[in-house]
Amino acid sequence: MRPTDRNQDWFDLVLCFVTVVVGLLLYAAPTRLIEGPDIMPAWPLMAIFLWSGMRPRFMPPIIIFLIGLTQDLLTQSPLGVWAFSYMAAIAVTRFRGDDGMPRDLPPIWLRFCLCMGVAGLIAFGLGAWAVDGLPDWRKLLIESLSSILMFPLIAFFSLRRRRGSRSGLIGG
Repeated sequence: MRPTDRNQDWFDLVLCFVTVVVGLLLYAAPTRLIEGPDIMPAWPLMAIFLWSGMRPRFMPPIIIFLIGLTQDLLTQSPLGVWAFSYMAAIAVTRFRGDDGMPRDLPPIWLRFCLCMGVAGLIAFGLGAWAVDGLPDWRKLLIESLSSILMFPLIAFFSLRRRRGSRSGLIGG
């Protein structure tokens, strides 16, 4: 391993940490458009999904669990709901194999849609069980839709900096 590769790994590790922290803070920030429900995409899940595809060693299961637990604490959700939801969703949708995450946006976006759907359904089910009643499904639906619609922009900028010999829609 060359020294420049080690420097790149450190830079990516710091960038991973910063994007996750910023995602958690943005998600926990109260945002309201006109007397409606809070509208906030699942920034932490986007960061987890992208980093687990680009640099899987930066996102082992314990880190994903801790990010979800931190989100539960910041948003005052029942403890463990998002932690378990994120772990299950990433376990189902993580890119595997030698090639890892492709460079084309459509397959990444489709997989993120599946990831968001799995996380949302599990969070809804666990939330209903934890509070012994049905949580507000509209908030979760708005969050899921805003995340799915915002993801291509975040993925475009995140994947642009990836290097490799494969070319694709994102470019090389």
